[in-house]
Amino acid sequence: MKQKIKHRIRLYRAFRQVGICAAIIAALTGALAAAGAAPAPARAEIPPHLGYGVNVRQKSSIDPLFAPLGFDWIKLWEEYEIDPPAERFPYYVLFTIDCRSGMPDDLDAWGDHIETIAEAGLGFIEAYEICNEPNVERFWSGQPPDPREYVQMLQVAYQRIRAVDPGAIVVSAGLAPVGRIQGGCDGLSGNDCHAMDEREYARVMFLWGAGDYFDAFGYHPYGFAYPPEKDPGSVSNGFAFRGAEVMHNLMKQYGLDHKPIWATEFSWLRDDDDYGGVPSDCNSDYEASFSWMEVSEQEQADYLTGAFQYADDNWPWMGPMFVWNLDWHDYHLWDCEAARYFSILKTSLSGQGFARPAPESLAEFRLAPNGTWYKLDTYHTLAYDALAAMEKRPGSFAPRLMITPDALTFLIDVDEPGVYTATLYPTNSGYQTLFWTASVATGLQVTPTLAITTGIQSAPLAVTVDTTGYVTGTFTGSISVTATTSDVLDSPQVIPVTLRVVPEVYRVYLPVALRSAP
Repeated sequence: MKQKIKHRIRLYRAFRQVGICAAIIAALTGALAAAGAAPAPARAEIPPHLGYGVNVRQKSSIDPLFAPLGFDWIKLWEEYEIDPPAERFPYYVLFTIDCRSGMPDDLDAWGDHIETIAEAGLGFIEAYEICNEPNVERFWSGQPPDPREYVQMLQVAYQRIRAVDPGAIVVSAGLAPVGRIQGGCDGLSGNDCHAMDEREYARVMFLWGAGDYFDAFGYHPYGFAYPPEKDPGSVSNGFAFRGAEVMHNLMKQYGLDHKPIWATEFSWLRDDDDYGGVPSDCNSDYEASFSWMEVSEQEQADYLTGAFQYADDNWPWMGPMFVWNLDWHDYHLWDCEAARYFSILKTSLSGQGFARPAPESLAEFRLAPNGTWYKLDTYHTLAYDALAAMEKRPGSFAPRLMITPDALTFLIDVDEPGVYTATLYPTNSGYQTLFWTASVATGLQVTPTLAITTGIQSAPLAVTVDTTGYVTGTFTGSISVTATTSDVLDSPQVIPVTLRVVPEVYRVYLPVALRSAP
């Protein structure tokens, strides 16, 4: 049964004194003490927001191979290096936690391990990626991928890392783009027990509360066989670099689009026939899995640099992007290892016979399974040189102070003086964690009272104004909010406070339809 009741809102009759637009807006948005925000300025261009990174297998590659690229981020792996770096590099570091064992039997013990890593990395590591491609059984202990289990691990890792290093950035596992998988496994759709559709995996993550436990969402927007501008809706399975846009839209559906995406791996697979190609004994397997996505060496260079440019121009929500990869060029030389051909370095081998090389030159040689020693030569690909020469606009990865709303307006009836309250929210639209302090400007017409004067990001700041003694008119004051954490962007901020006192108020009653419970 429907029932109509009258619901009161306030309109101000003194439109001429305060301006008809201001009065109507105030009435529709709330009440006597409503907080209003000034319109945001038009953005002339997307400010710098990217990080320029590459996956590095060995720390020994940093000086001779990474430094010439002019990049600002390195991604290192627990899987290969085991321990975090024990020195301060002149670059930002993302360290990927190894989760190939899948869901641990003892989450507390696993948390202890994560805490140990965070303690070792304190002062040396800016960000941690919690696992790699857990939506694929290969990186989930050979077991069916399960995002519900992963979220439990992510929560533990986030809490343990933040307890040690409150400023650390926690990135969720970079998901592999595996396409639109049919069927279900263990109650999870889009899961064939070997891999799980990355979109469905992310959806379940968000439903299980993962958004509370990462600062950035990890994804691997590989380009496959297509240029970076390719619309993912135009190719099978959405296999395109711009698949990252689909993930961003999914985050938006769950209210997480304020968090950035980090491309913790992306690249194009280079056709390397000119340098010997893959070993002949595994050529058929390689051809079946990878040949369809091969691009020329020139295309790899053009697509990688084009991807950075496209993201810089179009994706303000994209953070660091890590090319896959720098130094897997000499990894498993006699295996069918695709990582070698994603590398922006390449190798050639020349047979040297069965005699063991001299100790001082041993690092330049590789021993083949048949006992033959080969001389290994390393070369830059066209992509390496193009990335080194590419113009870069690195963003900041410091905290960024943002106040919501960015102005307070109190609209008050002169005949109803009293104490009115509104709320400010000092938040962090950047990375890490910030603390703030607030103060009221003295000597102005309005002197608000603050419920608290210090806090952590997102802590509400209640502001009260006593309107007793004010006559009809417009009066102003201000509040300053300053970050106490070092190197915070957009700090301090001054929040204008406006008190508009009008001579008379009349009330309008609008009908509201309510439906009774069935």
